[in-house]
Amino acid sequence: MKILSINVSEPQKVIFNGKELITSIYKKPISKIVQVTSQGIEGDRQADLSVHGGYDKAVYGYSYNHYKLWGERLGKEFNDYGLVGENLTIDNFDENEINIGDRFKINDCVLQVSQPRIPCYKIGIKMNSRDFPKMFSQSGLLGSYFRVIEEGKIENGNEIHKVHSEENSMSIMDIASILFVDIKNIDLMKKALDIKPLTEEIKEKFRERLMKLGDFSSL
Repeated sequence: MKILSINVSEPQKVIFNGKELITSIYKKPISKIVQVTSQGIEGDRQADLSVHGGYDKAVYGYSYNHYKLWGERLGKEFNDYGLVGENLTIDNFDENEINIGDRFKINDCVLQVSQPRIPCYKIGIKMNSRDFPKMFSQSGLLGSYFRVIEEGKIENGNEIHKVHSEENSMSIMDIASILFVDIKNIDLMKKALDIKPLTEEIKEKFRERLMKLGDFSSL
């Protein structure tokens, strides 16, 4: 794997249904060396820190290989990096093969997979499709948030090397499936709760769902 593009943005105003919104989803490629800290990538700021950014979601990566699929689904051609608001557009990032907790070294920076993305309606605005948030969610092709284990500098073209494979974990695709498709799978939710590197945000969603399903054994 390698970085094809680093993408950043400042919060900006957009008009949707006659209302003004603030979003940072319209990220633009940059071509310089940037610092990656525990809070994210230099030059990138989030509009809503309650759902984006912070230690557990400092960096968002997405596979360029998925662009073609979304182009076919939406009848468009997508070539510009930063399509779904990702910080890192990555070549050959496979949600089926990468597990929660896996660590990757990029130059002198080390990132850890923390959770799949949970899309909000703003991605539908970005893609000009009301159906896209549901389509995106159910595909499982959500990319990944990373926490920064070791800060450092990165640039376009850097190779991405796996330096740690998390044992007794689940893939990004597995977690996405439980979140959006196989939503009543008690056994898999309980298994996910035992994955230490999985974010508390996702674990809390599973705990709440287990309570509604009448299973209190993991609470």
